[in-house]
Amino acid sequence: MPIPFYLVLSEEEVLSVTVSARHGCLGQNAGMQPSGIIFAALDCDAAVIEDWNRWYDLEHTPPNVMLAGVMLSNRYVATPELHAARQTSDGSPFGAGRASFITIYTLTGDPQIAFDDMSTLRERLIDTGRMAFPEDKKAVREGDCFQSVAAFVSPPTKLVPADVPFVGHTGVVLRQRRGGHDASLARAARLVDLDFVHGVWSLSSRLRDGLEMDIVFVEGNAAAAATQMREAEPVDSATQLLVDAPYDRINPMQYPWVDEIRNSDLPRTVAL
Repeated sequence: MPIPFYLVLSEEEVLSVTVSARHGCLGQNAGMQPSGIIFAALDCDAAVIEDWNRWYDLEHTPPNVMLAGVMLSNRYVATPELHAARQTSDGSPFGAGRASFITIYTLTGDPQIAFDDMSTLRERLIDTGRMAFPEDKKAVREGDCFQSVAAFVSPPTKLVPADVPFVGHTGVVLRQRRGGHDASLARAARLVDLDFVHGVWSLSSRLRDGLEMDIVFVEGNAAAAATQMREAEPVDSATQLLVDAPYDRINPMQYPWVDEIRNSDLPRTVAL
């Protein structure tokens, strides 16, 4: 005779399940909803661009994705065309041809816990010789932990907001900002009416008070997407725009843009 199984939920877990049901998440794991991201903007020397990307895909990503609370990792690249379509504020780590690469780890649970665990993991990997790529040939321009604020889905799809971080896309347009919170969320909600936008995820920094970011998941030419979005939805007067930058999604072990970057006028070394 089967033994009865009873699931006892806390008040917070009951609330989570109730909210998930209201947002159309029944049938999904209510305890595994995306909660935020760990974000890194990076560079490497042009001479080792293939080696660095192979190391990142083969050795760096796997132990980080294995951490509790990390759901997946996506990496992105800015070619010279995408750099040319970028807008930044003065002194930005994304300016002057920097931050050609970004990594986004999508999280579930408390984003701060995953961020702290990843920092601890780095020290363990260094101690065991697993961070062997030369430090002077790569650089982290910016690292942060963001928590989810809102998500908006393309009307033609049957997606719900919790699906947005996993939607298919060929690139993203990042928009970091301060101020204009309500206006920016309203803008994000309107962007999904554009044919090439499949979803927008709005987040706030856990480390820098008042900093917010929109990740726009796009299909097609990311540089053209960034330009069309600016024309359709200009910056409102209440918002301080810090970064508006398009990136192409990287398919692991496929780097067809290497020579395009290497032969451009982008900085040749991380020291520049």
